[in-house]
Amino acid sequence: MTQHHHDHDAVARTYRGPGFLTILSVLVLLLAALAGAFWISHSGSATDREDQERAAVRTKNLADLRAADQTALTTYGWNDKAKGIVRIPVTRAMELVLPELNARAAKGVPSQNQQ
Repeated sequence: MTQHHHDHDAVARTYRGPGFLTILSVLVLLLAALAGAFWISHSGSATDREDQERAAVRTKNLADLRAADQTALTTYGWNDKAKGIVRIPVTRAMELVLPELNARAAKGVPSQNQQ
């Protein structure tokens, strides 16, 4: 039994900590993790470019929509020529409706919204 105990002490005295391969393996894993993190953080640049392109398209579409709205609100035109439905500017529509509303208010007749 003393021989076995003596062998164990010899092994304990010669143990020098982690070996070269263990340290090398840990370093390789750390480098791989860093490389993966770098790749992930920089791989979004194509997506950023695509997002910028989509944003430019959306901005143009919004500008076109606003221009069409402005035209519809400020010009005369046909809404449905086959049915004879026209579009007039909002300011002109208010000019046409306002005298009737004022006349109703003077007579005490409620408008359609107040009924």
